[in-house]
Amino acid sequence: MSTVRDIYQREFPRLQQDDTIVQAVQQLREFNLTGSPVFNKDNELVGYLSEQDCLTAMLHASYFCSLHNTIAQVMSKKVVTVLASDSLVDSAVIFTSLHLHQLPVLENGSVVGVLNRGQVVRALEATLGDCYGGERAA
Repeated sequence: MSTVRDIYQREFPRLQQDDTIVQAVQQLREFNLTGSPVFNKDNELVGYLSEQDCLTAMLHASYFCSLHNTIAQVMSKKVVTVLASDSLVDSAVIFTSLHLHQLPVLENGSVVGVLNRGQVVRALEATLGDCYGGERAA
């Protein structure tokens, strides 16, 4: 069985908690992600910023025509993570039970990448194909 290490995205934005929402959205678009880990000045994981967090802040800002929010003001401070050594099944359980789209990946206590639901679905699809002699599951 494959592990998270086999499929996670290794390049991701290094969002800082005092970056603005606009800066964050630009970086998420650049990396084609819907969220990213957030770090403090000591490079410690302090939160997670999703597109939903950004959308909420931007919607409010568009009403008042002012966007001065920092990531720290809108990010989730409770961060769910996976280990690079975790199985794909374990990560799939987290995605389904918590209805998340992406998870930061840790190795030796540091964030090394991001895992998204689609990567897990594609990897499990390949595994199912192996179960059926190389054919796609029906």
